[in-house]
Amino acid sequence: MTHEALSVAPRSAPSLSACGTLVQQGDKARFLTALFAPEAVQDDLLTLYAFNLEVAKTKETVSEPMLGQIRLQWWRETLEAIYAGATPRKHEVVTPLAAVIRKHTLPQDAFLAVIDGRETDLEVPPPATEAAFAAYVEATGGQLGRLAGLICGADPDHAARAARAYATLGLLIGLPRRAQLGRVDLPLDRLGAAGLTARAIRDGVPSEALSRLVLDLAAAAEGDLEALGPVPKQGRAALLPATLARRLGARLRAAKGDPFQAAAELRARPDGLLPVHLWWAMRKRRL
Repeated sequence: MTHEALSVAPRSAPSLSACGTLVQQGDKARFLTALFAPEAVQDDLLTLYAFNLEVAKTKETVSEPMLGQIRLQWWRETLEAIYAGATPRKHEVVTPLAAVIRKHTLPQDAFLAVIDGRETDLEVPPPATEAAFAAYVEATGGQLGRLAGLICGADPDHAARAARAYATLGLLIGLPRRAQLGRVDLPLDRLGAAGLTARAIRDGVPSEALSRLVLDLAAAAEGDLEALGPVPKQGRAALLPATLARRLGARLRAAKGDPFQAAAELRARPDGLLPVHLWWAMRKRRL
């Protein structure tokens, strides 16, 4: 690997900010993408991803929905205080997040959309329709990508498109883990049309119908990335989730659409070549 590639190797733990350490430990894929951002905004991007991690893990850190709602409401009120100009609460994520929001003039509604999307995680029923599924992906992925684009100087809409694809592929390969938490994200209208039930997925039952549906949704998400076209170098790090999405898509295709097999293989054999693929994506014009 060239010296240029080595120059984006992860910083040693002592040099990472608290937010950087949180993301490194809890969201390794996004952590790697942030290392390709210009040094001036690396910590800003890591702070955004730390916020996302804090709200995204709500479902798995609470014992009942009301506690999750309280946690997410705390974040809403914290953001409201930041945008009102109040001194931010002393918190390892809130304090730097307030600075990032002011530095880049980030829109409050995008943060609130992410939180609202994560409140949906606390619900048991899957999204009723494919449109509801798309709205969830836009809230939890697209809005996060838009904020990342604003931080990195990328086209926010392009960054949102890349993030939506990654969110979709992440949900598909994450079906087994989220099903264990009682959450099935596939839209009920598509499940019904395929002759599937949310209960079967929660019970961990693979089927050809499920594999076909997973591959169909994955292909649609990856196909949406083609609209990105050539990506300018400026802000390209914010669009690297497109590469993450393609890598997950390859995993699903290798497992013939079986999310249980794909998830098991990903646990057994993590994507050790991911840094190389991200480096190559940064060098070429297409992600």
